[in-house]
Amino acid sequence: MTHKQDIYFYLKKHWGYDTFRPLQEKIIESILSGKDTLALLPTGGGKSICFQIPGLVIGGTCLVVSPLIALMNDQVQNLKSKGISAVAITSSMNSKEIDIALNNAAYGHVQFLYVSPERIENETFRQRLSYLPIGLIAIDEAHCISQWGYDFRPSYLKIAELREYFPAVSIIAVTASATKEVVEDIQLKLLFKQQAVFRQSFERKNIRYVVQLEENKYERLLKIIHNIGGTGIIYVRNRKKTEEISKWLNQNKISGSFYHAGINANDRAVVQQNWIDNKSQVIVATNAFGMGIDKPDVRFVVHLDLPESLEAYFQEAGRAGRDEKPAYAILLINNFDIASLQDQFEQKTPGIDEIRQSYQAIFNFYQVPVESGEGLSVSFDINEVTRNYNLKPITLYNSIKCLEKEGYFSFLDSGYEPSKVMMVMGKDDLYNFQIKYPKYEPLIKVLLRSYGGLYEQYAYIREKDVAYRAKISEHELSGQLDNLQKQGVISFIPQTDLPKLIFLQNRINLKFESIRLTNYPILKEKALTRINSVVNYVTEKNICRSRLLLSYFNETDFKDCQYCDVCVEKYKHALETDNGLMENIKNELKAQSLNLKELVLKFQTVNRKRLNEVINKMIDDDILVIDSEKNITLK
Repeated sequence: MTHKQDIYFYLKKHWGYDTFRPLQEKIIESILSGKDTLALLPTGGGKSICFQIPGLVIGGTCLVVSPLIALMNDQVQNLKSKGISAVAITSSMNSKEIDIALNNAAYGHVQFLYVSPERIENETFRQRLSYLPIGLIAIDEAHCISQWGYDFRPSYLKIAELREYFPAVSIIAVTASATKEVVEDIQLKLLFKQQAVFRQSFERKNIRYVVQLEENKYERLLKIIHNIGGTGIIYVRNRKKTEEISKWLNQNKISGSFYHAGINANDRAVVQQNWIDNKSQVIVATNAFGMGIDKPDVRFVVHLDLPESLEAYFQEAGRAGRDEKPAYAILLINNFDIASLQDQFEQKTPGIDEIRQSYQAIFNFYQVPVESGEGLSVSFDINEVTRNYNLKPITLYNSIKCLEKEGYFSFLDSGYEPSKVMMVMGKDDLYNFQIKYPKYEPLIKVLLRSYGGLYEQYAYIREKDVAYRAKISEHELSGQLDNLQKQGVISFIPQTDLPKLIFLQNRINLKFESIRLTNYPILKEKALTRINSVVNYVTEKNICRSRLLLSYFNETDFKDCQYCDVCVEKYKHALETDNGLMENIKNELKAQSLNLKELVLKFQTVNRKRLNEVINKMIDDDILVIDSEKNITLK
């Protein structure tokens, strides 16, 4: 088959589609011709398929670098559901799990290998990758490589070093939000051999952007849900509010559920699926929700708090109306929101002394001596550290985020990680073990029957289900799993809901060295610029919302959308003058003739007597023509 036949074969076989979305085929052809390629597609534009199909056509293993564990896991599960072999290596995995995944890839059993950018920083890991049959390298959320972007991740800067190991392999970078300077920076940092940039316009004609000043946001929210109907997303800033608002909606007979990174994986999956299946109308979420979710019929996305950047807002708002039918992106603001956003900026940029104090506290808490620590990965309990060292949680958290930008740590707010188990004792030895210790036989049999491939890789388990099948209590199960691990029968990794903190450098002696804050001033300035752009967006009363957003992404050749709150207000004002009313009548008649009754319906808000007078004047002035059946045409 030719490349063209191949891509349509895989599109139909695994995705069930006959045609591609705009630009997808051109992007895929660019990669298959050997070009490094940057694809900028809006949220819902089908970015993943742009590297997944060429990965299948090229063969071998497609290496995908992605920053979010949840996003990686979603894509891996999605590919597996299509019969495509995929594995994710994340920083929450131990060395044994990583060895298994890499060995499977080396034997050609893995078509897509997802890795976190932190892994790429490790030279030993890069060398191990060099033995794999890598056919394509894909960089997801590529804006993270740029200091000018809204989510800079220093670990992304090491990705270009893969070029040394795979000089003939093409790179595809994808993102849903990038300004002109970020687009240039992505290509520069990834050492593109030539420019091949495909940008689909970020214009979403079917989305009605609305900014509404509202003191009673909850009551307004009810009206929005009742008036628009259908399913929707409500974004808020913190976890507590997701639960409060969800409860309040249910009290008001609107089926709502909440979603944030603190909920365990199983519950998150149920909440997400119920919403996708329209069993719940509204999902109230932090920005942890939405990546990789392709629900086409979302009718509204409401923000009750101001976003930190227009990039983030555009991505979140863009989850509405993927079916191309009219949908609403609504920002409800009050008189305190702008001040609150600015306060939040101050909290997110702690002082040098606070950063220094946090650095010391972390190393002291984990008892890491000077000139040690690089590569250490720990479960991070922020409350324990703050209690021991008299720090505010928000100060410690934001200090870590600042230190992350400088390459000292990597912080993975991965949320709940279920228990995992793998069989390590050989089959003959296991048979003898069960004869010697018969009380473990029921549990061992349940594990082997319930979870396939336990000799090859770790499997996630639910202790409650395992205990039920083995007819033992959960307490007894815990003891047996622990004993089986001690006796070398299994490798068992207990569940955790703590984030991971990875030490990327050895501890420095602060008596003789200063913490390097090279990126800090630049990132602080850029963050302030992004906040000011958000403030400008919500306070601007004269420029179309859609045009404001598009101009932020360097797209300027667009007319007013006619549907946002600014355009609607302009339209109302225009109708108040005869000249304005005449212009709007002419606009309505440009595309087609209308009879008098239809034209009157178009201007229901205008006094009927005044409208008739203006129409008659336009007929008298030979601007309009009316026939015997009262059809009116623009002359």
